[in-house]
Amino acid sequence: MIVPILILGLALILSYIGSRKHVSRVQFLFVLMFFLLGAVSVIFPDFSTRVAERLGVGRGADLLLYFAVLCGVLVAANFYFRFKDNERILSEVVRQLAIQSPLRPQKPSATETAQPR
Repeated sequence: MIVPILILGLALILSYIGSRKHVSRVQFLFVLMFFLLGAVSVIFPDFSTRVAERLGVGRGADLLLYFAVLCGVLVAANFYFRFKDNERILSEVVRQLAIQSPLRPQKPSATETAQPR
């Protein structure tokens, strides 16, 4: 009973990600590959164990954990590079705005200079 629910959940998440406009084809293909591997490991649980044994990991659950950690690192790196790119773009926009409309220092008024500090 749990297998159809998991497959339906994977399909819904994949369709939501595919409908997003800011996801590139490479990112979508990577997510599709990830979800297909997830679906195969849900439908055929012994498959991940056999692949893990061939890779020298031991258990299929350990292999899935290592794969999930690798995906987490890739997501974190993607966020970092996007943040750095946005930071660079914002700095350039602010720099251009400062060049186009500089603020000139104003002379203090007579009331401001007469007040003791």
